[in-house]
Amino acid sequence: MANRWPARVGAAVLALLTACANLPPTPTSPPAPSPSPTLSPSATPTASPQPLATVEPVPDCLSEAGQVVQSELTDPALPRSLPYRVYLPPCGAGRRGLLPALFLLHGLARTDSEWDELGADELAQAWISSGEVPPFLIVMPWERLGLDFESVIVEHLIPHVEQVYGASPDRSLRAIGGISRGGGWALRIGLKHSELFGAIGLHSPAVLVPDLFDLPSWIQPIAPSGLPSIWIDMGERDPQRFELVELTDLLDEQAVPYSLTRYPGEHTESYWAAHLESYLEWYVSGWQGPDLDEY
Repeated sequence: MANRWPARVGAAVLALLTACANLPPTPTSPPAPSPSPTLSPSATPTASPQPLATVEPVPDCLSEAGQVVQSELTDPALPRSLPYRVYLPPCGAGRRGLLPALFLLHGLARTDSEWDELGADELAQAWISSGEVPPFLIVMPWERLGLDFESVIVEHLIPHVEQVYGASPDRSLRAIGGISRGGGWALRIGLKHSELFGAIGLHSPAVLVPDLFDLPSWIQPIAPSGLPSIWIDMGERDPQRFELVELTDLLDEQAVPYSLTRYPGEHTESYWAAHLESYLEWYVSGWQGPDLDEY
């Protein structure tokens, strides 16, 4: 396998850059925060939170309609702030206890807006409002230049979301997924920190070196019972489909179970939007834990 990887790697990089060439350019500055709901001054989430140690939790309920909040995580330990969006479920949704949290990562040349624009929050809102699923959070960070995306999510964003938005610390109620390069990040973060995530979703994943080489070293320390559930999907005409063979071969060699689905389509926003319902349904179906016993 070692002799064929250099050609595979070159093809992977070329295919990824080609697939992303027509995507909108990344903004040069973080998105402006959306207006806050009408709350008492002590309950209003700020667009630029104070360092994590001093941030006060927001109340259990922010809006009868549910909402997406745009904010930034600031911390003295970080070289710059981390912009993110978070979908907050509606009031009156029957919340009891802490919330499941789904971390969704964007693709190359996109920002924290990608999953929002695909409609992830509207779909979650419809399901929660109808009582089909318990309330849950969707956290959408921006892979901002100058930040170590892995460490900022694990060491800063997860504790921040638990403290500020009431996310559950239970790994079975926390999932991570991503589109394209975001899928590669989700695989890296989810396997290297398997104690934090119960599920990993890879949607048209672009997993490049050194991650392909490092994959066995991430998997081998994990006990079989501690492996996150893994979903993989890929369009039948996606240029990344050839590199997917390398990934699945490695997972097979390490005896890692996964679900692989091939749909018609390419490496496009319309492909991911068409299968968004299947993605969210898979994440939600895997949630079990003490915080959901009363639902």
